[in-house]
Amino acid sequence: MAVSQGPAPAVHESSCERAASPDCYCMCDGMMHQRDVLIAAFESRGTPADFDRELTRLFGSPFTTLSMDPVPPDRDRRDNWEPMASASTAKKRSQVEQRVVDVALRDLLRIVHAMPPHSKPGWSSLLNALTIQASWGSIVTQIAAIAGPHDEVSGYFWGSMLAAASGAQTLGSSVSPADIGSFPGSVSTVFDQARHPRANAGNTVKMIKEMTYPNAVSVAAKPVASAWSTTTVTAREKGTVLAIVGSAVSPDLWHHPAAVRYLLLPAVSGIRALVPSASFSLDSAIQTAEDAIRTELAEKWRDRGVW
Repeated sequence: MAVSQGPAPAVHESSCERAASPDCYCMCDGMMHQRDVLIAAFESRGTPADFDRELTRLFGSPFTTLSMDPVPPDRDRRDNWEPMASASTAKKRSQVEQRVVDVALRDLLRIVHAMPPHSKPGWSSLLNALTIQASWGSIVTQIAAIAGPHDEVSGYFWGSMLAAASGAQTLGSSVSPADIGSFPGSVSTVFDQARHPRANAGNTVKMIKEMTYPNAVSVAAKPVASAWSTTTVTAREKGTVLAIVGSAVSPDLWHHPAAVRYLLLPAVSGIRALVPSASFSLDSAIQTAEDAIRTELAEKWRDRGVW
């Protein structure tokens, strides 16, 4: 199916690009989600202090422990934190899991913003290409014609597609649309579900329906593969850029096992390789941020057969 390269619609829901909450209803299939903060990080816009305030607005404070109750002016991203001393067991687990992904993504963007602009040549252009800045509206229209109207989890589609591309690029230097389309079926991780780490069934597991239509996946895979093959970003860096972009466009990493495995974890390890001095808020003497992701999220998804 040919992918039209027509202009994007003049109007996109700006709250999606600003993405101040993790329950965004993305009419763009996730392509434009959190675009503002990605551009600001990649181009090092604003002062570090101003950018840090924006990160706090979007993701909450840079907590250094998993269970510390927020004390003003610190705030939790989701604004529904219950004191750990009185919260139910399930609520405690949810809060810890959410904090892991929220703080890790916040740290990633902080570290990228602090990198000198001259050390990130081509990053913004690759961001634009991976999120189909020039023609996202046309792509969305084609996908909807195949998969039907958007629903509450359609915003996870683009994150799943970038996760598939990230996984595919680990298998070889070239990434074709077919490579991206076939990767989800070659691994145990689910790419077509939005589910928190302890979800079993019912309304806690939601299908990303666009991922269940091979033709919709094919439409999306073509521009992503083109972005990968035509970028001027170095081979050493572009996998990390892809992983950072994909981590940010997912509406909520807490519900997105494919994005955590193939985007968030590679983004954290990739940025550590590019910036050896980088540190993450949840790094400690006994575990790294990656350890926290694996313990609090990956192992639980693995227990449910979706990792």
